[in-house]
Amino acid sequence: METLEPQRQASVEESEDNDNADNNTTIELLNTNRPVFVIESLFGIFKFRVKNNEMVPITKTMKLLSILIISFYVTVYCSYFKLPSAVGGTTKFVEMADEIPAIVILLRYIVSAIRTTFFFNRENIRILTTLADLDDKLHVNTNQDFYKKSHRVTVTTVLLLLIIHVVVSLIDIFIENTEYGKFSVIPTYLIYLEQSLEVSDFCLMIMMLTRRLNIINNYLLKFIDLKDDNKASVFIIRGKKEGLEDFNLIGRPSSDNTKIRDLASTYDIIGESCALLNEMFNFQIFMTLVSTFMYVVITIWTSLYYYKNGEDPSALVTTIMWCIIEICLIAYMSMTCEKLLRSRTETKVLVNKIIMDYDLPQTMRVQAKAFMELIEAWPLRIFIYDMFSVDITLMLKYISVSTTYLIVIIQISHFI
Repeated sequence: METLEPQRQASVEESEDNDNADNNTTIELLNTNRPVFVIESLFGIFKFRVKNNEMVPITKTMKLLSILIISFYVTVYCSYFKLPSAVGGTTKFVEMADEIPAIVILLRYIVSAIRTTFFFNRENIRILTTLADLDDKLHVNTNQDFYKKSHRVTVTTVLLLLIIHVVVSLIDIFIENTEYGKFSVIPTYLIYLEQSLEVSDFCLMIMMLTRRLNIINNYLLKFIDLKDDNKASVFIIRGKKEGLEDFNLIGRPSSDNTKIRDLASTYDIIGESCALLNEMFNFQIFMTLVSTFMYVVITIWTSLYYYKNGEDPSALVTTIMWCIIEICLIAYMSMTCEKLLRSRTETKVLVNKIIMDYDLPQTMRVQAKAFMELIEAWPLRIFIYDMFSVDITLMLKYISVSTTYLIVIIQISHFI
């Protein structure tokens, strides 16, 4: 009994240390995206709450607060909306068309805020806890700058987004001349900001997966390089900032080495996380495409209208600027998802090199073959309701469709 007691105490202390390490990783992840979470809460979007350094579902009080905040934005937004004059027939058709994207943006905000707050709490918690577990398996803590770099990317993205929206809003306020006053358009800008933030949040989450997939690639590349160089020993450097690049997770080739299998399990986690993100952000991505397409069509239509009637086109300046911003958001999404696909392709090439290396032990090559099957099972593609794939080709398809509608609208305008 006396010998068992120290063993029990040691196991308890070890489990406590593991729990503390998991909590620390979770806290680091929360700090990485904290600027996004703070701004989302100002719009009534609560993904989770933190209790004792752990993420738990939100309370009924927070749900009620979310409804109140959403109702406030909707009330202020609608109070400045030009619906009465449009219904009464005192507004021109082209001016009514300019209000259509605003209606879509409002509905998009209401639905996305309710979906995220009331129906995807557990999914948001699951994705972050899964990433925290993934970081522990990949030994991300060997690089002290990993989370700092991720935090800087988040802060830079949010600041750039705020600067762009503030500049465009000030320009619009300067040229706006409505019966409600120059500052009546501010509620619209806030809703635009929230929608752009949701798209940026999706891109930041995809970048988090891409960075972790790149870590897997670095481990595979390190193993292949050391194997090719025929080095007799592997030195593990832990005390330096660049430790993650020098750290060799796989180690020496051996029939007892199962590290490739462990890396395959981490890729499986990335694949599941990617599928979960796809499910969570399907609506936001789809509505981004819809609203941007409406902006493009309405911008083309109103431009032709002002040109044919010889009216002052200054009202088009704001519409064109917001249209450009929405197109840039689509390009941002496409490029971010494309980087994830390129990292997956690199993973596939590196694993194939291990499979084709017949000097390696058979057990390691078998692990690599199982890894390849996982890569084929998880393509890491983001699909919009199984209709469109979000990658670099999406921009080309979007430009092609917009050009087609430009030709159609120009032809129709000659008969009106």
